Amino acid sequence: MAENERKYAYRVEIDTMEDAKQLVAISTKLKGKIILQSGNKFAVNAKSLLGVILAKKLNWDDLRLVMDNDYYFEYQRFIKS
Repeated sequence: MAENERKYAYRVEIDTMEDAKQLVAISTKLKGKIILQSGNKFAVNAKSLLGVILAKKLNWDDLRLVMDNDYYFEYQRFIKS
């Protein structure tokens, strides 16, 4: 796999509506594709407030942020080990 094709994925938790808003606010400022994914079943654009709220409302489990660039420090407060 070429370096520019590498994806970064981190398990995250979104506990409150404020968390959802903050995650979207961070995502919209960053470059590249950022997806909020639940296992292999569902995925939404992490730059979409409606999509992130849907993920929280439907209690998706095993939430992961999948992105083209490594933004670990920007999302550190949401990342769970």
